[in-house]
Amino acid sequence: MATSELCDITGFVLREFAYKESSKLVEVFTRELGKISILAKGVLKKNAKNLSLTVRFMKVNLSLYKAGEFYGIKEGHLVETYKKSGKNFDIILYKSAMCDFLLRTLDQEQIQTVYTLLDRSFYAFDESDGNYINIFLGFLIKYISFSGLKPNFSTCGICGKIIGRRDGYFSVGQASMLCEDDLPRVFDKVYLAKNELFYFMKLLYTKSEDLSTINPPETYEKVARLIIQYCLKSLDLRSFPSMDWILNKLSERN
Repeated sequence: MATSELCDITGFVLREFAYKESSKLVEVFTRELGKISILAKGVLKKNAKNLSLTVRFMKVNLSLYKAGEFYGIKEGHLVETYKKSGKNFDIILYKSAMCDFLLRTLDQEQIQTVYTLLDRSFYAFDESDGNYINIFLGFLIKYISFSGLKPNFSTCGICGKIIGRRDGYFSVGQASMLCEDDLPRVFDKVYLAKNELFYFMKLLYTKSEDLSTINPPETYEKVARLIIQYCLKSLDLRSFPSMDWILNKLSERN
């Protein structure tokens, strides 16, 4: 029996899977409630009216009821279907990794900021004609920065010495660039040429909707791997299948 009702709840379908014979369990990241679990009863039946509201990556508006552990769908409508990007394999790949990343890390205190970031990133995918990797990497590094783990490009993470914006070494463990004096003390450092460092910085500071205008350097794979490693390690995460697909795709292209 329904114990409460909620109207005008907007969110993104992060994950969906079949439940019993004709239902689905769906996880939705909402603007109002954060991440919630929905038991969508009967949506796999022929001509079920709410099936489209349970498809991964869709932006939906829902009226919900709460009964026990899960929410249920009373009614709703699609807000965005992302038709242009929905058939692009690379974008599907990036969106999968983004959603899986959120499912593992999303903090309820970050709801509004992260919701806006995801909204703008999905919009950027649909409006862009290429350089989709920029939108994906930009999402990751912005998300980790919102979590209080923003990379430091201006000072050495060990001694605090000011670092000029040029080529140099970045340490994942120190979350920062390193000065020459402290290089021997750090073993996880990665050398970044000037154009690679600037690419890294642009991904962090450029608006999501403008990220596709950045031309990645030929060695963008190195920066991409560094960002992925940094985000996973900073949040104490192991890699997962959709992120492994991204890494494999990077290898295929270089």
